[in-house]
Amino acid sequence: MRATHYARPLLLSVLLGAIGPTPASAQGRPFLEWAGEFSLVRSGGGDTTWHMSRVAGGVQEDGRHGWTLAAERHRRGDLGDWVGQAGAFRRAGAWIVSGGAGFAADPEFTYRRLLEGELARIVGRGFVAHGGYRHLRYRDATVHVIQPAVSWYVRGHELQARGYLVRNTTTEEQSGTVLLRGSLEASPRVRLAAGAAFGSRIFDAAAIRNTDAEAWVVYGFARVVVTPRFTVVAGAGGAHEEPMFEQRTLSLGARWTF
Repeated sequence: MRATHYARPLLLSVLLGAIGPTPASAQGRPFLEWAGEFSLVRSGGGDTTWHMSRVAGGVQEDGRHGWTLAAERHRRGDLGDWVGQAGAFRRAGAWIVSGGAGFAADPEFTYRRLLEGELARIVGRGFVAHGGYRHLRYRDATVHVIQPAVSWYVRGHELQARGYLVRNTTTEEQSGTVLLRGSLEASPRVRLAAGAAFGSRIFDAAAIRNTDAEAWVVYGFARVVVTPRFTVVAGAGGAHEEPMFEQRTLSLGARWTF
């Protein structure tokens, strides 16, 4: 089953976003971060493990602009890929623009090329409208992902609904997924979050051989500000896709601000 090769869980990307700078961090300082993920996976009747490690660094001035460079090591059983990534964002008034790129040389299962961008606008009363696009080039497929979203921020809490409209131009197949997530400040040092995604072909966008393969992802995490310059995030999640894919994941991340 090709889901073993192309799957990319939502948990890690959410966890990495949660590590980000905290109000206790001084603005404009450089940072280093690490994140790791371990998954027990059952696919096609067989059991295996997936591992991911990520090291990143950059500069982020909270709420105004920032950039990040990262390297990731992915393992699926006996296979392994290296991925390099870069991203940046900038806010100008009510508008926020962000973008990123990724590259892997002769990958076994990850994408060869990634290009993505998003434009967001603060529309008032705590609401933000988003429009995003992602281009993924795999070894044998090209995938386009449109990502409309709306967020609501109030008193340190956040709710977001995001759609993923996926089109494989190699096979001319399409699928869709909806992600609902939220977070709240449990205390000045602790932030809790959870989310769930439902749709079809969440884990195999490059193949999409059966658009009726319904799937779901659920996750939760906690972010703890240990010191003004050190933040830790721990998360857990689960996933299922019909007819023969199951995943259970633990993630851990940390950020040091200088």
